[in-house]
Amino acid sequence: MSEDYLLKIENVSKYFINEFGEKIPVLEYLSLSIKNNEFYTIIGPSGCGKTTLLRILAGFDHQFTGNIYLPNKSIYKKNGKNSTLLGKVGYIPQEESLFPWLTIEKNVEFGLNYLQLPKNEKKKIVQNLLQLVGLEKYRKYYPKEISGGMKQKVVICRALALNPEYNLLLMDEPFSSLDSQSRNKMQEDLLDIWEKKKMSILFITHNIDEAVFLSDKISVMTKKPSKIKETIYVKIPRPRDRTSSEFNSIRKYLLNSLYQERE
Repeated sequence: MSEDYLLKIENVSKYFINEFGEKIPVLEYLSLSIKNNEFYTIIGPSGCGKTTLLRILAGFDHQFTGNIYLPNKSIYKKNGKNSTLLGKVGYIPQEESLFPWLTIEKNVEFGLNYLQLPKNEKKKIVQNLLQLVGLEKYRKYYPKEISGGMKQKVVICRALALNPEYNLLLMDEPFSSLDSQSRNKMQEDLLDIWEKKKMSILFITHNIDEAVFLSDKISVMTKKPSKIKETIYVKIPRPRDRTSSEFNSIRKYLLNSLYQERE
């Protein structure tokens, strides 16, 4: 495996068992590779297993077959018996996950409380991250006192505070609850964070415009049992114009590819 790749997934398959004891396949021989400093987005039909894939990569789901590698190192052995990614990648789930009774800075610090770090070091990490996203002056606010976009920045800071060992951030439709204006602004802010932190992001979305605006690479998943149908590279220079002919050409192509995967 080339050192240029941060993570490589080979032939990952996953099934669930329903109430009748029947096996329901979700993922089937899914393979992909994520490069260092790459913004990689996955799109696909609703219920095709995008969240399931992220939970496997985050280390929460061990019941799968296939292999996942770092350069020259196996992360998961076959059948998922060696889960060593748990807690070593950043993971942002779909659900709202801030603690309403904690201030912004205490929400960001929450995961650090489980590490053996001096108080001053924790404070410095939180301060640097809040400055990175422009929220330092809101550190004493509570989640109910800030906007939806600002809450998402806090969630991102909390994921980054643990300094993921593998420099990978997994994001599962993080902006789906935002209005269109806030969503567009958060996309721009996320790219700014990504460029400053020089990390890899694996991003899940149903929004094609969002995928084209953000990504270096976009993979389309098939309907269940799901695998990667195709992967395209987005070579439009940043910052990207959502109204350009090249942008809309890629958007149209992806919409058609997804349309073909209707249940």
